[in-house]
Amino acid sequence: MKNYVNIILILSLLIFVSGCGEKITPSKESPFIGGTTGLLISYDDGAPPAEVYDGGDFDFEVVVKLKNDGEQSVSKDKVEVSLSGIDPREFGLSDSDFVKHSDEDLEGTYKDSEGNKIEGTTTYVVFSGLNHRESLTGNTPYTIRADVCYNYATDVNSMLCIKKGQIDKEGDICKINEEKAVFNSGGPVQVTTFKETPKGKNKFNFQFTIEPKGNGGIYKKGSNCEETRTNENRIFVSVDTGMSGLNCVGLDGDATSGYITLYSGKRTITCTQETETNTDFEKPVNIKLEYDYKEDISTQVLVKHSV
Repeated sequence: MKNYVNIILILSLLIFVSGCGEKITPSKESPFIGGTTGLLISYDDGAPPAEVYDGGDFDFEVVVKLKNDGEQSVSKDKVEVSLSGIDPREFGLSDSDFVKHSDEDLEGTYKDSEGNKIEGTTTYVVFSGLNHRESLTGNTPYTIRADVCYNYATDVNSMLCIKKGQIDKEGDICKINEEKAVFNSGGPVQVTTFKETPKGKNKFNFQFTIEPKGNGGIYKKGSNCEETRTNENRIFVSVDTGMSGLNCVGLDGDATSGYITLYSGKRTITCTQETETNTDFEKPVNIKLEYDYKEDISTQVLVKHSV
């Protein structure tokens, strides 16, 4: 029995010593709330109603609810809501009545100083005065679609390892040759992978892949989601390491910023950073993705024939 107790004590001591010698790597916490949505789009309850009547005696509204669920604030003049699926003249309005902007800026969702989530702005875009003035021969269903185009951006953060000689050794404060954790602010376009590799004595590469994660369409920023080949799947990318000697391949612009086009749903960018240092340290790299984004929702309205 005594020998058994001694064995247990020895094993416990070994476990304790082993734990004391273990190198503890602090977990990296995202500075963002995250998520893959920008504006959440829905119809307000009963607007439009499920059923209306013809003959000009039944006014109704279409109310599009917008909630900024991502982390990029959007100016009111950068949000356009348009209706389609029905002829505005048939419902007593004109083409211009079917295009509106938000009445207020949509502030993004964010973390406060205590880490609490503060919800983004919710607003409503109202199309009023719809009224089917003519008489129908019978009950007729119509599909109403709301298209929402808005300017948005995703902020991206990762950590680079800067080293003298660019060689990884056991016990170093960080590693160059590895895939890094990458954090995205809430938005429908994301950086999904980030990898750093050495490239000679005084330089290293890092690669990151951009992919869409929402259900909408991506367009060149400032294009108002105009569906042309030169606008579709275009994203403006900016890369900032806080150091000189940075050059990125694949950007249609200068060495650190420019447009890219997504092919087959993704795009990988390679950057080379020149550096000379006598110490090892980690340094943040910041990437910004800017784009116009378009989503739509549809519902059906039954126009009943008034007897």
